[in-house]
Amino acid sequence: MKICQICGGAIDFSSRAKKFCSEECRARYKYMRNRAWLAAHPEKAAEYSRRWREANPERVLKISRDAYRKKCIARIAEEQHEKNSV
Repeated sequence: MKICQICGGAIDFSSRAKKFCSEECRARYKYMRNRAWLAAHPEKAAEYSRRWREANPERVLKISRDAYRKKCIARIAEEQHEKNSV
């Protein structure tokens, strides 16, 4: 019986190459591996990010606008809540 590398759960025997019991565990491992690479190679990660931002200025602008819009909506909702509670 094989054991999942992430959660320790049992893995079915449909394939010898399986290392994870579910797609959630596989996604969690991928996330952890990516974070470890970013921590080990901060200069490469910064370079990749810089090149992506230069190649996709319209997406960077959209992401910035969406974040600002979300922040403003939250602030307005908080002000209305305070106004209604007084």
